[in-house]
Formats: sequence, structure tokens, C-alpha cells
Amino acid sequence: MKLYQYHHCPFCVRADMVANYKQVEHEKVFLANDDEPTCFDLIGAKMVPILELDDGTAMAESLDVCARFDELGDPAAVILDARPEQEQAAMALLDGVRKSIRCLLFPRNINLGLPEFASQASRDYFQNKKEAIIEQTFEQALADTEHHKAMVETTLAQLPALSLPADHQQQISWSDVIIYPTLRNLTMVKDLNIPPAVMTYLQQVASVTNTHLYLDHAI
Repeated sequence: MKLYQYHHCPFCVRADMVANYKQVEHEKVFLANDDEPTCFDLIGAKMVPILELDDGTAMAESLDVCARFDELGDPAAVILDARPEQEQAAMALLDGVRKSIRCLLFPRNINLGLPEFASQASRDYFQNKKEAIIEQTFEQALADTEHHKAMVETTLAQLPALSLPADHQQQISWSDVIIYPTLRNLTMVKDLNIPPAVMTYLQQVASVTNTHLYLDHAI
């Protein structure tokens, strides 16, 4: 089976972390960000992740893909029940600074050497769409980095204590599938002050799910 995805996409990270954690044998296919035809051929829409099964059928919606990987994967790799209060509190805080998160991440996404942005056309495609969302140029968003960092850092300091895999026999929960991808992408931002407890959470979930942080090449 094939998992079509982008490296930077938090919805794709959900699927990727579950597939890896559950040890499902699959091929990772990183689409060019401007590759609309492949998406439309598979599911009739421009969205990722897309899981193409061995019988040629395909499915989208990240949590549906996660559920399928959970069904197909190693039953010993248990995904614990969600922690609603922790998840809702964390995501409400992050949603409160969503524009600052986007202003920090969107301009950096295209400059990290990720496979979906290998061509200038794919970078231009992404920039045109995302500038419309943040209602400003990437140049302006980067110029305002310190403002956006301050907003996000204040929020990170307010996050509830996040349960660690080490406290649960190296198991993740369905709340980690929701919380981790957004926090993981924030490691793209150089010198962002991530509280030690949050960094420990990121490192542990990354290790258990065989996903990667961006600390080594943050910009």
C-alpha cells in the first residue's frame, strides 16, 4: 500500500506516526505540492494524506487513514484512549494563536528542503495559496517573526502537562495523534523557546513513532 503525503503537513504526520507506530508495511510517497492530478485521480480532491490500498482503492481524511492503519497494524502496539480534557485544553490554546503559528511556519515550509517543495513551481503554488490565508506576504510574515514567536511562546508556556509515552509503557494515545503534529512543526522555528517539558514530550513521541523533528535545520 502507499501513503501519499507532504512532509510538513500536520494531517499527514498523524497518518505517518500511526503507520510507523503500528509497524504497517507501506510505501511513503511524497507528492509535489502543486501535483493536483494525482490527488484528483485517487480521491477526486486536492488533499492529503491519501492511503492507496493494495486493491487499488484509496481513502483520505487523516483520522480515517489512522484508523485503518490501527486495524492493519501490530495489535501489540496499542494506541491508548484519548485524554479529552488534556487534548481540548492544549488545542484550544494552540488554536488561539493559529495565525501566528501559520505566519511562522508557512514561509519556512518552502525553505527547509522538503520533498514536496523540490521545484520552484511547487513553492510558488504553496506561497500563493498560503499568503491568501494569512492575508500578507511571506516577506511580511518573516519580518514579524519576533512578534509571532512571542505569541506562540506565551501559549506554549500555558500548555497543560502532556502525558509522556515513558509513563505509559512507551505507548501513545489518540490525543497524541492530534496534539503532536502541530507542536512538532513548531520545531521549524529557530530559537523558539519551547518549554523543557514540551520538548521532552516531542522527543519521546518522535522516538516512539519514528517521526522527525526539525531542530537540526530550523530557520
